Amino acid sequence: MSGKLQIVFILASVLTFVFVITKIRKQGMNIDKSIVWILWSILLLIISVFPKLADFISSSLGFMTTSNFIFTLFIFFLYIMLFDQVSQISKLQEKQKELIQKLSIKEYKESKHE
Repeated sequence: MSGKLQIVFILASVLTFVFVITKIRKQGMNIDKSIVWILWSILLLIISVFPKLADFISSSLGFMTTSNFIFTLFIFFLYIMLFDQVSQISKLQEKQKELIQKLSIKEYKESKHE
C-alpha cells in the first residue's frame, strides 16, 4: 500500500472514530449499538496502520488479494448490522401491535361504560 493511501485510510479511520464518539456524546446514541461502531473504527485504524497484518490474514485465509479480504470484511460487518436492524424492527413491530391492542381494549371498555 502506498504511503499516501495509508495516510488517507488512517485519517478516515480516525474521523470515523471521532464521528461515533461525537454521536454518542451529543446525541445520546445507544452505547450498546455504539460499541460495534467503535470496535469497527479501531479495527479499520489497526488495518490502516499495519497493512501487512491485513496481507497476512488475507493470505492465511486463502484470499487471492488483500482487497478481496477487506471487501469481505466490510460485507460481513454490514450483514451483521443489517441483521441487528431487522431484529430491532421486529421487536418494535411486536411492541406496536401490543400497544394497539391494549389501546383498543381500553377504548372499548370506556365506550361501554358511557
